Amino acid sequence: MANSLPFENRWSSGKAAEHWHQELGRLGVPNVRMMFAVGFSEGDPDKLIVGDIPSGFVSDWLAFYDRRGQRQELLWRAAVLALTLIAAVAAIIAAIRG
Repeated sequence: MANSLPFENRWSSGKAAEHWHQELGRLGVPNVRMMFAVGFSEGDPDKLIVGDIPSGFVSDWLAFYDRRGQRQELLWRAAVLALTLIAAVAAIIAAIRG
């Protein structure tokens, strides 16, 4: 069965992984991050953090959403930079013509 998750994980595939992904999505990134921080101890990849979900899967899931947030921030910064550059060029052209 093909992995239908939007990220790579080493913990499970198929229905279990899809169920875990949906459950974490329902809880939301901030809540999962808090539960992970409180429940994670000694780096045990088999420890269950959220319900029946192994800590390793939760860690992979959070890493995916962290990378996704970083990409979105990069796109916003690039858009702001492009608009600033356009405004600066327009101001220079207006000053030269003016």
